[in-house]
Amino acid sequence: RIFQWTAGNNQPRSRRQSELLQFTGCMCQVAAMESICDNLLAVSIEAAPLEVPVMSSATQLHVASPKGVAIIDIKTKALTAMLNAHVDTVRCICPLPDKGILTAGGRFDATVRLWNSSTIANAISKEKSEGDETIVLTEAITLKEPGYVFDLKVLHDSGSSSVFAVASARYNVIKIVI
Repeated sequence: RIFQWTAGNNQPRSRRQSELLQFTGCMCQVAAMESICDNLLAVSIEAAPLEVPVMSSATQLHVASPKGVAIIDIKTKALTAMLNAHVDTVRCICPLPDKGILTAGGRFDATVRLWNSSTIANAISKEKSEGDETIVLTEAITLKEPGYVFDLKVLHDSGSSSVFAVASARYNVIKIVI
């Protein structure tokens, strides 16, 4: 399940449910998620050990398989595309300044994949009619480094440059990879 929370008036710690989106179609749960640009949320899903009842108040997002990264348009509450190139659950999602995405698979996958911004933009901009299948992207560049990681973060170059690097973290090591 995915919850979007808003703070109550003058009560920054209070939570009140404002929107509810739920994956249906298979037994899955959220493994990682990251805002990737205006109104888009990237959510990694994995198989769930228990079935969760469908909530009638939730917007249903149908997925055929409990694997991959779902790209969700928060404004329209629609599943716009799936990124599916890892053999294990995606444990880390890192949006890039050029609107591309890095995804890091779990320990059995041990790869970091680079999803090109134009490929993602083309997939999410396609008009869909009710009943159309969700576009599944499977082509991504596999980075030679860093392998299995716990986290990825963008390091911006100083000034107004469009140059950036990416740091990866695994155990007690931080490595600059791009």
